[in-house]
Formats: sequence, structure tokens, C-alpha cells
Amino acid sequence: MEQVSNIQSLAQGPTVNAPAFDTAFMLSQMQVSTWTARKKDKAASAKVARDSGASAKAGNYNKNLLAGCTELEDLKKFVGNARNTHYAMTLPWSDMGLRLIPTSEYFDYLNVMTDLEQEFHRLYQLFEDAYQWRTSTAMAELGNMFDHSEYPPVDELRRKFRWRIVFSEVPRRGDPRLDLPAEALEVVKQQYDEFYSENIEAAMNDIWTRLHKNLSTVLRQLSPKDELDAKGNQKYNKLYDSVFDTSLELIRMMRRFNITGDTQMTAIADQLEDALYGVNTDALKNSETLRLDKQQQVKDIISKLPSLDL
Repeated sequence: MEQVSNIQSLAQGPTVNAPAFDTAFMLSQMQVSTWTARKKDKAASAKVARDSGASAKAGNYNKNLLAGCTELEDLKKFVGNARNTHYAMTLPWSDMGLRLIPTSEYFDYLNVMTDLEQEFHRLYQLFEDAYQWRTSTAMAELGNMFDHSEYPPVDELRRKFRWRIVFSEVPRRGDPRLDLPAEALEVVKQQYDEFYSENIEAAMNDIWTRLHKNLSTVLRQLSPKDELDAKGNQKYNKLYDSVFDTSLELIRMMRRFNITGDTQMTAIADQLEDALYGVNTDALKNSETLRLDKQQQVKDIISKLPSLDL
């Protein structure tokens, strides 16, 4: 069977079959900004240092211009969660914020990002509607530290909140089209090839790192505690559906984001799917035998993961 063959290949080490990478994948960059509503108060910082007998370089006092503004806090929390969704659906490509997605995942990704963008604008509007009132209540919160000039007018405020997703092609690997002498061109080509290879390796390692972290959590939740309950029965760690949902999502990612066609990754995905598919936390809670069986299977999978100095 194909699945058995894939799993057996683990003992032989990974085999890499590279697909047409630059056409099978594309790049996405998430450009989202918000207003922090925080400001250094120089006078307050100097007073704190003076009253404490400390150097002016010892610290700063930063004001929260809209303390208690739940509309802004909700918006900032949402942006943080949206970034996490973006990261979960993509792989790293460069330090400039570019992330990889398979072209086959483009529409799913676009739909998710479009829904998030609409929610971003909805939350921003709630904040803008409350902005003038929140500014007036800030006077009571800040007392003598309140400075009306630190609160931008609404038209300027809007420009501080931005949502944009930019898509681009993965640059083709090959000769760069530059007007350079042959020797210099060869150096540039070699440097770009190294950059290309390093980024592909980093993207693949990101999947392995996510998987190792998730399966370590799964293993811990499946494992028994070093204690018994009042009736003398073995106690176990609490199980969370979200952790097992992440495992299933990582199976999908190992199949869709396998940039190099790594057969080791395919075999691990097959083995993990065989171990977890159809299993739910209720069944695990009600069957100690099932729980210990899955614990051993997950432990075996972890032992086969590549060593990444984790």
C-alpha cells in the first residue's frame, strides 16, 4: 500500500522531489496598522525621576491616551488574532514580511482575509463613533497630563488604521537579468541561489517546528499524571479540542505546503492522520485503553521528526 510504503521510507531518510515551485506557490504580505494611543510624557517622566532620585535615563512615563477605551482595545486584539490567522495559513519567506501560500490555497486564503478585513473595518467604525466621547473621558483619567493636541482629528485618525493584503509572484530561480560584468553577475546569481535555498529550508522547518510543538502538547494531554484521584484511579491531564484541531490542520498543511515534495513529510502526515482521524476528546476521556494507545502512537511520530535543535 502507498501509505505503508511512505511510512517505511522514514527509516531511509527523506527523499526530495521538487515541484515547479515558482508556479505552485505565491507570496502574500499583510500590511495592517493601528493607532497605539500611547505617548511619552516628558514632564511626567522627569518628575518621576526627580521624585525618585533617579537619572532621567532610568525610565520613561508613557501615557495611555484612551485608558478604558474598549472599542480600541477590541480592535487591537482583533488585529493580533488576524495576524495569527495569516501566519497559520502561510509559511515564512523573507524577513520583509513576505509569506508563502500554495496557489491551490489562494481562494480559501482570500476568503478568510476578506472576512477579516470586513470585521476590521466594522470594529474601526465602532471605535471612530466612540472616539470623541472617549477623548472627553480621557480628561478625567489623565488629569493634568491631558493634552488635547495629542488627539488627532478624525480624518487624520482614519489614516492611522490600514488594512492591505498584497500578493506577488515567487521570483524565478535562474539567471538575474542585470547589466553587470559576467564575473559580478555570477556572484549575484550564487547569492540569490543561496537566499532561495535558505528560504525554502526555513519554510519547511517552520512546518516541522509547528508540528513538534503541537504534538508535544498532544502527548502531554494524553499522558497520565503522577497522581491518583480519591478513589485510587489514575488521573490524566485535561484534553482540549483546539489542540487536536490544530493537529488535523497541520496534516493538511503538510500535504499542501510540502514545497520540496519531501516524502518524509508525506509519510508523517499519513501516520498522524491514521492516528488521529476520527478520534475525539470524548472518546479519549471514556477509554483509558484508547488514550494510552494514541499516546504511544504520538510518541512514535515525535521520535521520527527531524532534529531542528528544538
